[in-house]
Amino acid sequence: MPKKIIFFGGFKVFSEIYLNALKSAGFEIVLEAKNADLGIIAYYGKIIPKAVLELPKYGFLNAHPSLLPRWRGPSPIQAAILAGDKTTGVTIHMATEEPDAGPILAQKEIPIEPEDTCFSLTGKLANEGAALLIPTIEKWLLGKIAPKEQDHSKATFTRLIKKEDGLIDWTKGAEYIERMVRAYNQWPGTFIKMKNGKILKIKKAAVINGALKLLIVQPEGKKEMAYDAFVRGHREIIGEPLR
Repeated sequence: MPKKIIFFGGFKVFSEIYLNALKSAGFEIVLEAKNADLGIIAYYGKIIPKAVLELPKYGFLNAHPSLLPRWRGPSPIQAAILAGDKTTGVTIHMATEEPDAGPILAQKEIPIEPEDTCFSLTGKLANEGAALLIPTIEKWLLGKIAPKEQDHSKATFTRLIKKEDGLIDWTKGAEYIERMVRAYNQWPGTFIKMKNGKILKIKKAAVINGALKLLIVQPEGKKEMAYDAFVRGHREIIGEPLR
């Protein structure tokens, strides 16, 4: 069975989970697509030109952290948490010119737990995805998988997240803001602007009786602390409208 793979990974701590799984399975990692039997993409974040996608004999496979066609694009994990999805998953699909739109080879669904943050959920998906990827590659190279076209009419899309997306809009409601705190952990973070112009990051929150309770905060230039402790040291903010 062909063993040479070129790997495109970007989000280092998580793409390395895939890379290590490939190495452990005995695949040889090569540096040029023209020398590869197969290409693998995981958390790369860039569009690979069609000319490169066509170089390996068996094409490129992408490990995407959502249940495609839901949440195509660059921020599927954040989008799933923000939307209040109860489940998400990993899709192994053929990479095409149109991002995340290629035929599906395999999928694995996992639950989104109430306490999951973007960081914790990304780790879970990376481990599940790496475990799914290896047998999928083996079947693909042996011609034992028939790719399944996505239902493009059901596709939903995500976008690049910007720093300003982390600014809390209090009209969104407590449940959405709590999800926002988890979705934007660790970047861009969720924050409010104080009257003195400084930023207060919201690191953890909970919804209690329909209201948002701040639990852990991080004042600008300082370490994380309990919100109650922060208020005790900044009584001037009591009654101040949050923005």
